[in-house]
Amino acid sequence: MNTTIFKKFAMIQLTIMLLATLILSGCQASQPVQAAAEVSAPKTESSVEEEKTDEAAAEVETADEPQLATAKAVAKLTNQPGRAIVSARGNHFIVDSVPPIEGPNEELNPLDMILGSMATCGLFIAERVGLEESIPLEDVSVSVEADLDVSGVAGSGTDPRLQAMRVHLDLPGANDDQVKAIIENYKTRCPIYTTLSRATEIEITVGDEAPSAAIEGLNTAKLSAQLSNQPGRAIVSARGNHFVIDSVPPLEGPNEERNPLDLILGALATYGTFIFEHSAEEMGVTVTDITTFVEADLDPRGLASMDSGINPRLQAFRVMVEVAGISTEQGEVMIEQYKQRCPIYTTLVRAAPVEISVTAK
Repeated sequence: MNTTIFKKFAMIQLTIMLLATLILSGCQASQPVQAAAEVSAPKTESSVEEEKTDEAAAEVETADEPQLATAKAVAKLTNQPGRAIVSARGNHFIVDSVPPIEGPNEELNPLDMILGSMATCGLFIAERVGLEESIPLEDVSVSVEADLDVSGVAGSGTDPRLQAMRVHLDLPGANDDQVKAIIENYKTRCPIYTTLSRATEIEITVGDEAPSAAIEGLNTAKLSAQLSNQPGRAIVSARGNHFVIDSVPPLEGPNEERNPLDLILGALATYGTFIFEHSAEEMGVTVTDITTFVEADLDPRGLASMDSGINPRLQAFRVMVEVAGISTEQGEVMIEQYKQRCPIYTTLVRAAPVEISVTAK
């Protein structure tokens, strides 16, 4: 009896083990078959198109990645109050401070420089488009005005930023369609326009069009510029001063003299230098040296062609000031004065980040 029961029990155990083995092996075999099906399934037309679209998007993303270059300028205080020397790419030129902070204002000043950068960038874009489109331009010239409250520079507490700009172009030899093309290129390819247009109103008029009147109650800075008889070279006139500006390599300019980027960076550097100098005088601090370094990042490919789809604007600024004869705390006070009273800073900071640091020596 016991032997019979034991044999039946053993048979049941053996049957259960066989069933379990079959079930387990079936599950293991099904997994690689399913995985192989996922890998080797034939591609549908839609899946192939999706892959092509993804690859194209990846190529566009790589092409559109910024390729930033850095423009630089340095301003150093001289032994004459309110006068600095700017150095950019081996060029050196004198810049004077302005009357609201007791500057001599005899040589070109920082406002002349920022307006000159806008003017000459417009001239060189017009010249380049004329060559690209076979437009018979002759005697191209431009005038630029900017309205601001200079009392803010003196410390009144008002915002001294450039509140409006007016650019007037004379383009003899261009018909209406060609004028439109030049203006569109200017708005798209000029790093100065594409930067400042983010910060203030800019009106562009051409030929017989009359610019709008200046804003009542504000001061107006002005200058004019015209192309010379040398390709890629312009002459700027401001308050009786005349200076040469060159076009840049993306526009096939000679880039030997100062260029529009040197001017806008030099404007930011020199106004900083003069605000620091004047703030030290107001605090009764004697400084023995002030040197201001300015850098700006941009993608110059946008200058070369309107079809590039790349914005050439100045994307970030860095201002580094070295001052001998002050404490760290006095340097912080000077930074605040710079941020409140500099027309160039208060304008450009509305267009791109401006990082300021001071080293007390």
